Amino acid sequence: MYPLGLGVVSWWWLAILATAVFWAVLVPGMPTRTHRISMALAPAAMVVFGLGSYYAKHMDAAAVLAMYSFAVVAFPVGMVGHRRKFAQRLMEAKERGESEDNTWPPAMMAQVFVSLVVFGTAAIWTTR
Repeated sequence: MYPLGLGVVSWWWLAILATAVFWAVLVPGMPTRTHRISMALAPAAMVVFGLGSYYAKHMDAAAVLAMYSFAVVAFPVGMVGHRRKFAQRLMEAKERGESEDNTWPPAMMAQVFVSLVVFGTAAIWTTR
């Protein structure tokens, strides 16, 4: 069974496109080189999770790629309109020497949560 009737090759292309969207939207908006590098490496962590699902749970490759694609695109959609404020709060925390753990603006946190729920539901629905 293929999610949405698309084959593995199509899902590879969609996963590449989703990663490109992630990098294009989130990496340039980060205030420092360190933040840009860690944001650029975030999809790699999702790849590791996907590989674990593929090998340990014996999931179909198309399903893993579909879930990866939905997860990767959820973050840029969730952060739309909040990147500048987020970058500002990151820099303020860095200047004060504080932890960057609580730098997400509340509105962005809510939007990312809703985005993850919507895209997560879509991923589960398409791969069932």
